[in-house]
Amino acid sequence: MFDFPSIKNPAFGIDLSDWSIKIANLKKRGGGFFLAGFSRQEIKEGLIEEGQIKNEAELLKTIAAAVKNVQGEKIRTRNCIVSLPETVSFVQVVNLPLMEEAEVAEAIKWELEAHIPLQLGEIYFDWQIIPSSLDCPQKNLRVLVGALPKKTVDPYLSVLAKAELKPLIFEIESVATARALIKNNPSEDPVLILDLGAKRTSLAIASDRAVFVTAGLSISNSSLIGLLAEKLGMPPDQARRFKIERGLENLDEGSQIFQALKPALANLAEQIKNYSEFYQEHCLTEAGTKNNISRVLLCGGGANLAGLAEFLSRELGLEVKTGQPLENIKTPKNSLGPEEALAFTTALGLALRNFS
Repeated sequence: MFDFPSIKNPAFGIDLSDWSIKIANLKKRGGGFFLAGFSRQEIKEGLIEEGQIKNEAELLKTIAAAVKNVQGEKIRTRNCIVSLPETVSFVQVVNLPLMEEAEVAEAIKWELEAHIPLQLGEIYFDWQIIPSSLDCPQKNLRVLVGALPKKTVDPYLSVLAKAELKPLIFEIESVATARALIKNNPSEDPVLILDLGAKRTSLAIASDRAVFVTAGLSISNSSLIGLLAEKLGMPPDQARRFKIERGLENLDEGSQIFQALKPALANLAEQIKNYSEFYQEHCLTEAGTKNNISRVLLCGGGANLAGLAEFLSRELGLEVKTGQPLENIKTPKNSLGPEEALAFTTALGLALRNFS
């Protein structure tokens, strides 16, 4: 979906969050992609907070364990493509007058100075011109811009180097996630992606090879489990089992679980509506389409909550489906299953970046 320049050196994807490290290593075989290896390593509480590394030595051990304990083929390259938390990133599509590509870099600097509360010397940034559709004459340049603070990136560079890894690219989570879930189709209608993680949820709206809206939401797997534990008067471990085993119980209004989670999920639906309206009011012209959001795709570990897609579909009046990050990837026996793969969506998108 996002046509960045190809990487000549083989590399694996490594998704770093506050709570886990996920690795995905893909190889191209028979005209398709094959999942050669993957791993997941939990990060102890306090090692990373809001994207900031707090304990480099312990994080270094965790990264080393994640690389060492890959299931499948062992990692044989130091090259990696790394995601950094959405909370510390900036991503935006900007419109520029038609100009030569060599002039775009200078124009982007002016846009960054106008939109980011940091000096250019304090950030790393990159950009990509979004190709126009064949049936839509190009009246201006649409450029996808991503930026990250150096004070965030540099510590990751340091710890990865000490782990004897060589990051070729740092990529924003939502871009990698969209690549994994949306096929390479420039006429694709706008899609809202909801990545429900352990401690936070990321929302992104993607269209025509670009991410136009990103946001972090407070709802998470942990918050839903905590809510169940509180409302049903049970320990968190039992609440976690209830959530996994019973889900939303077919949206039964009389169910204790459904009643406990309904207010939080209704609030989630309302936030989705608000961001959808923002996209419709401010981004449709930039996206080069007259269509509003066509569907919602769920990923992340929280997407496995039984009944969630049906509940959101009912509340939003939109098609809501669980994403399929492995749809175009072959997996060996005893490898990632469809449900477990949802938690690896970003890592898989990073690994696919190696073949873009």
